[in-house]
Amino acid sequence: MALKKDFELTKRGFDGSLVAKGAYIKTESVGGTKFSVSAEISITSKDGELIEKKYCVFQPNMDGPNFIKQAYEHIKTLPEFEGSEDC
Repeated sequence: MALKKDFELTKRGFDGSLVAKGAYIKTESVGGTKFSVSAEISITSKDGELIEKKYCVFQPNMDGPNFIKQAYEHIKTLPEFEGSEDC
């Protein structure tokens, strides 16, 4: 399971931005408790080059799907991943 989205990267001290068309957003690891789950997210270009790693934390639904599925659902609610598509 992964997500796909055009990802824009800006760096402090530089003008403009770089755009990775169709970048892959993948949950690398998920762990936690019934109270809090953290997920490590990698963003890679189409050819597999790592663009960025991010982390997010969410409160899981113990009656919902597994934590990995819930991590992807949570990622899609974050503003920077708005419009991501399942792939």
